[in-house]
Amino acid sequence: MRIRSQSHLRFAWAFAIFWNLVSAPATFLGAVPAIRQGKAVAWVALLFPFAGAALLIWAVNLSLRFWRFGVSWLEMETATATLGGPLRARIAANRLPEDSTVHLTLTCINKVVTGSGQDRSPWEKVVWQEEQTVGRESLEPGPDGENVPVSFRLPFDAPPTRSDNPNDRVVWRLEASARLAGVDYDEQFEIPVAAPPPGTIPEAEARTTSSRPPARPETSGILVEPVPEGGTRFVLPPCRNIRAILVTALFSGIFCGAAALFFVLVPWDLHRNPFGVFVGGVIGVVLVPFTLLMVLITLYTIFLRTSVVAGPSGLTITSNLLGLTWSSANPTREIGDITLKVGMQVGMTPYYDLKIARASGRPLTISTMLRDKREAEWLAAEIKRSLR
Repeated sequence: MRIRSQSHLRFAWAFAIFWNLVSAPATFLGAVPAIRQGKAVAWVALLFPFAGAALLIWAVNLSLRFWRFGVSWLEMETATATLGGPLRARIAANRLPEDSTVHLTLTCINKVVTGSGQDRSPWEKVVWQEEQTVGRESLEPGPDGENVPVSFRLPFDAPPTRSDNPNDRVVWRLEASARLAGVDYDEQFEIPVAAPPPGTIPEAEARTTSSRPPARPETSGILVEPVPEGGTRFVLPPCRNIRAILVTALFSGIFCGAAALFFVLVPWDLHRNPFGVFVGGVIGVVLVPFTLLMVLITLYTIFLRTSVVAGPSGLTITSNLLGLTWSSANPTREIGDITLKVGMQVGMTPYYDLKIARASGRPLTISTMLRDKREAEWLAAEIKRSLR
């Protein structure tokens, strides 16, 4: 089966042109005269032309990429991939240099649309993701460029492709990227994934007993130390996810700035008429709590310190945030399987927590916020080993 790469070139140019056609007159006929009149709040409107310039840069970059690499094709060995089985294919990448190193990311995405009418809000949630790097020695020569081999093992318990409900769809997306001189290579493909046949036994369970335990990544910052009473302590220090910190801090700063503009720069004569009171009240009720929430998320991402003590007697989880400490202790007989769970998500980048099943009661969640999936798998395996 051949699948064409998804080029968003037409959408990018249409959206960029539409945005600039709307924002340019509003800027030069509205915002600029207001700034000349000394209205400080009008400076906020300059965000729209800057966003329009960024959209144009995005469209130009997509055009240059298309002119350099053309259209890529994904050639699958079968018509569809099956959950619990392998995904084997190759990417025919036109004019991709033979010394390239290609990074592949396979993601299961749940596309949900909430609300109704003009209040519809789409968002994408990462359900499962796996990454791999294809070195230059693994590339295969093709007629018009290099062929990139693709080989993934699909999970058994993830949802298959689903499109019957437009407000709740599941898509499997394969992204191939390579950092090159000039324009980078970056293509996406949507993979059809089917559910396993009824009665199929998960192959992952058979592999678990024979596979080697995951190795600790060299870049891991988790502190591991023995406990005198028996067992092991795993300490996850604060400030362990710089990218997540920068993104949450950016959004927190934007909302704090918006709140400051609302309370400082907006004229206080809104209370003179009922409509002004209503508008000011609605903005304040929505903006202030959301701003506080973003600040709390930022503080949580920066300063959370988590300590996990695992031993024959049980599992103790202690979290500390700016002097506030809370803990949970569970005996070994209550501890079940330990699996990975997608917690925080920044764009299409998931951060993994550990989900611990219990014999009674709700599962426990260790807020590890680990970007590296291999590191999260290693930590889960080490906690299991320490509990024995």
